[in-house]
Parts: sequence; structure tokens; C-alpha cells
Amino acid sequence: MLERNLHMLGGTGESSYAANSTLQKRYAAGAMFLVKEAMESLVHVMIPTSETLLVFADLGCSTGANAFVTHSSIMGTISITCKKLDRPMPEIQLLLNDLPGNDFNTLLGPALSSYKERISESMREIGVSFYTAAVSGSFYTKLFPKRSVHFIYSCASLHWLSQVPFGLSNATDGTVINRRSLWISNKSPPIVSRLYLEQFQRDFSLFLKHRCEELHSEGRMTLIIPGRVGANALTEESAPWISWYEDGLQDLVSEGIVKAADVNSFNVPFYYPSMAEVKSIIHTEGSFEIINDHAYEILYSNCLDVIPADTDKIWEKIINISRAVLEPLLVSHFGDSIIQPLFSSTLPKMYAKESFKEKYKLASQANLAISLKKK
Repeated sequence: MLERNLHMLGGTGESSYAANSTLQKRYAAGAMFLVKEAMESLVHVMIPTSETLLVFADLGCSTGANAFVTHSSIMGTISITCKKLDRPMPEIQLLLNDLPGNDFNTLLGPALSSYKERISESMREIGVSFYTAAVSGSFYTKLFPKRSVHFIYSCASLHWLSQVPFGLSNATDGTVINRRSLWISNKSPPIVSRLYLEQFQRDFSLFLKHRCEELHSEGRMTLIIPGRVGANALTEESAPWISWYEDGLQDLVSEGIVKAADVNSFNVPFYYPSMAEVKSIIHTEGSFEIINDHAYEILYSNCLDVIPADTDKIWEKIINISRAVLEPLLVSHFGDSIIQPLFSSTLPKMYAKESFKEKYKLASQANLAISLKKK
């Protein structure tokens, strides 16, 4: 069920992920030096004096231009490194992966053809073939043949879990553990944080196991994961936008638009880990060597391509960024009828308040970037 409903908002409209993924673009830019380091290392060990093929996989690619912008930068690094080493450019195959509900038609269709054509044209200029293919499926399962991929990249995807942690929505005594919270908050009992961490540990361990099997013996992997700086997930507001939805949904309950029981049973299936937690899982699973890591923060207010003069418009855009991520899950749980009152009335009233602007004007998102080599 979650695999079918978990996807970013498709299309190219005002609320779509394609039109609201600048924040994720900033995530990628903040760790691009790690990607370039991995590419340079890969060229050194993988490309001999005769032509070869390099296969890249972008896991959790979603839709929009970000995948092509990132891989355009990767192609440039390969070209520069090959020239420096006097080695031929390899043929390139790009595998774009996401869950079955992802809008692959928009990703690979005419709306984004200019980005693909730009990469293809630059490859043709130096006499290199560039191929693109979509691969549907969960990255918590096997996706590719053994030792068939040379570089794996994932940005702003691995915080998504394979399921809502068991015990939140499936309590054996019928009680709801995480009442009035959609995720981990200072209102949640300690067991909520533990259940989320345990689910992340299981999922990330599976991810590492499958990627190890799929990577070439000299394979590299760069992961960018939304995370947190502090050690305690209960006390750090690592995803402040979740509290906006908690407040908004409670307003809809008071207005009789949604049921309190439905709000209490809704939990968002992602976990923002700390760098220590990520490294611990990597060491315990044992398939990869950590080459480099980098933690950095992105201000929400700096994630817009164009900054509106009207402060309310800034927050409207930031809400749209979260809407592009969360709307499909909201619809699957509450139904379509929740969308209009939530996004056209309830949330705008909230971000119009001066207290809201003051509290969140310096809100930011921590990111954990880590570069890995297969052992």
C-alpha cells in the first residue's frame, strides 16, 4: 500500500514536485564536491586506454529537472578527468529509479526534454553515447543485476522508510501511541523515536546490502540524506514543517472537516537520522568503507529561485514545497476533500501570523552527505 501511495506530486503544475524541488536542488549542490571526488576516483580505476561503459543509478530520482542537472555536472567531471588522464570518454548509461507511483511520464517526457537533450548534445560533441532508462521499484529491494552498476547516487530519498514503524499504527491493544503528532515531536513518548530509529536501521541495512551486490567491485556510492545535527530526535525540531501540518490538521478537526481519530492514526513514514546513526549502520552492515562525509544546513528561506517581496508569498512557496512531498500521502489517508481547505484556508491563516514568521524565519534543514566505496 505505501509503495503505491508514496510518491511526489506529479505533473508540472504550480503545486507539483517538478515546480517545487529547489530545496532538494540545494541539497545536491551542497555535496556536489563529494560526487565529483567519487567520479574522479572511478575514472582512475575503471577507464582503461580503450573505451568502456559506465553505468550510473539515481535512486529516488522523483520527477523534475534535478536528476538531469546533477548528472550534467557528473558528465562534466568525467570529461575533465578523462582529458587530464588522456583516456577516452566512456559510454554512459543513466538509470533513473523511483517507486511505481512516480510520474515517470513527466520525468522522461517532453516537459523535461530540454535537460536530457542538453546532456545528450554535450555527449555527442565529444563523440560519446548517452542512454537513459527508468527503473521502477523500491530501493529496499534488489533493482539491478549483480556487479552491473559503477556509481550509485541518492539525494533526499533515504529518509523515507519502507513503512510506518510497526507499533505506531498497529498497537496490539488498540491504543494510538503517537496521539496528536504526525511524526517524532516533543509531545511523543520516547518509544516513538525508538520505533522510528529501529525501522530506519532495518531499511538502511537492507539498502546497503542490495547496493553492495549490484555495484561493480570498484563501485562508488554518494548519499545525501536529510537528517539532524543533535543526538536526540525527540528534542530537535529537524523537520519544522511537520508541526505546520499538525496544527493545520487540528484546526480541521475543530471545524469538523476531518476526524480526530484519522489524524491520530496518521504518521509520516520517514526518519531524519544523525550522522552518528548513519555511520553506525554502515559499520555494522559491513559492505562499505566510508571515504568522506559532510554535514551542512540549508535555510528554508534560501531555497527559492526568486524571493517574493511579499513575506506571505515566501511562506506560500515554502508550503508548496512541502505540499509537493506530502499531498499524495494526505490524499491516501484523508481523501481528496482535505486538500482545498488545508492549503487554501487553514495553512495560509497560519503563516500570515507574525508569530509564525518570527518563529520560522531561521528554520533550516540539516543534510548528511556520505561517500562510500565497496569493500
